Amino acid sequence: MLVASGLLFVPLPIPASYAGRTIENAGHMPLFLLGTLFVIGILRHDFKLEGARLYAYAGLIGAGAGLLSEVIQRPLRRDASWGDVFEDVVGVVCALAIHAAIDRRNRLQGVARGLAVAVALLCLALYVTPMVNMTRAYMHRSKHFPVIASFDSSAQQFWIVGYGVRRQIHEGALDVEFESQKFPGFSFFEPVPDWSRFKTLVVDVENPDCEVLHLGVRVHDAGRHRGRRFVDRFNRNFEIAAGERRVIRIPLEDIRRGPRDRLMNLAKISDVTLFRSREAGARHVRLHQMRLE
Repeated sequence: MLVASGLLFVPLPIPASYAGRTIENAGHMPLFLLGTLFVIGILRHDFKLEGARLYAYAGLIGAGAGLLSEVIQRPLRRDASWGDVFEDVVGVVCALAIHAAIDRRNRLQGVARGLAVAVALLCLALYVTPMVNMTRAYMHRSKHFPVIASFDSSAQQFWIVGYGVRRQIHEGALDVEFESQKFPGFSFFEPVPDWSRFKTLVVDVENPDCEVLHLGVRVHDAGRHRGRRFVDRFNRNFEIAAGERRVIRIPLEDIRRGPRDRLMNLAKISDVTLFRSREAGARHVRLHQMRLE
């Protein structure tokens, strides 16, 4: 637990990527598993606790430490979240289950021991699942490049971040409903970043509504200046007629010249965003594919 507390004050050299976030989150469960086993040892050796009281106190201390570690991160401007608390609690529960299954002093028998083993395996499955999903997402991305977005697999969802929208994959396309009034949209983060050997960005979109769709396409590179976000990027608006499906073709040379005071680095593209550029008009878009040619 002391190690976990100390890490709150240490800036960790973790990249701001899907892999980086997954690896960072993966540290919670084993850290609190080991910490809880340490707490169990102290409670048993120094406080002579046994049985249900031992596990209850160890569980409360472990879960409480997880919650407290997230509360402390708020004023430190670290990335505190309920998801991290969940990961911490999974580590605590896994420790309790493993200890209960192998404890020689109070050896569980029959169904009780089987239940402890099952809980431990469930916790390990919860721990491994995000890393399996991450691996699938990166493999899917690399396999389909130069296709940036296609919707034959749920793995594509791991790269999409929406704001002011509802979205779902339906019949091989991404159906998006714009909910908020001002510039709602969805971004594809971490495409394979090197676009330098291609000539065109192709966006296959459809307007399923009976009004004109005002659609914006935005592209950033890794070197963008966040303080000048409105001019340090490529940005272009399109009008898609009611019921129209259109293949938009954007020359990558136009994207390269998108920022006002520099050339975009086509070898380090960081994200692509589609958004509604006007409040009036269609409230839905259907994206079939986005690719490079």
